[in-house]
Amino acid sequence: MPYFELKKGDLNFPPAHFADLDGLLAVGGDMTADRLLLAYQNGIYYWHHPMKHVRWWSPDPRIVLESGGGTETESTPSGFQSTVNTAFEALLRLCQQENNDPGAMGPAWLSERMFRIFSELEGQGLVHSQEVWEDGELIGGFFGICLGDLCFGEYCAGKSNGAAEYAIREAARSLAGKGIRWMDLQKETARCGDLDYRELSRVAYVDLCRQATDRHKRV
Repeated sequence: MPYFELKKGDLNFPPAHFADLDGLLAVGGDMTADRLLLAYQNGIYYWHHPMKHVRWWSPDPRIVLESGGGTETESTPSGFQSTVNTAFEALLRLCQQENNDPGAMGPAWLSERMFRIFSELEGQGLVHSQEVWEDGELIGGFFGICLGDLCFGEYCAGKSNGAAEYAIREAARSLAGKGIRWMDLQKETARCGDLDYRELSRVAYVDLCRQATDRHKRV
């Protein structure tokens, strides 16, 4: 199935159900905070290869995590501490170190443009940043964009074994305390066996996004 090419300055997206079997919906378009928020609201996320067009995806099914489920029995790894929204810029840089491999040129590349956009959204109070520390050093974390009761997960990183998984677990705990019920984990992510992952159809997920967006607008 052919994908759509987005025009710069036009924030509209085609309906998510036009995505191909791999989930690719569209390419191109200028990347801004407003476009990224619109993508979230329509059940779409981006992958940004270096030196290539932005690609927009809506896979079927979609992996989500119910933030309040199954966190009580897991113990904290020895020496790990967790904080919320205290070192977002440092976490972004850590995610770049973990993902920006010039030899791999993979879809998890975190560009400076996205660094600025995520920082802009953090300034709007829309970012949840879960940092993981060991002996005073930032060793991992997770962050996502929160609209309504849905957190759209973007990146996680871990320099030490188990740090990324611990960050997701702690983010689930923290988000549940804020009344945010769902974490979108896109298509592939670190897995924590004690958390309640679910697979939603694309139709169900897009509906969930629209409900979350409506609640965000009413706040």
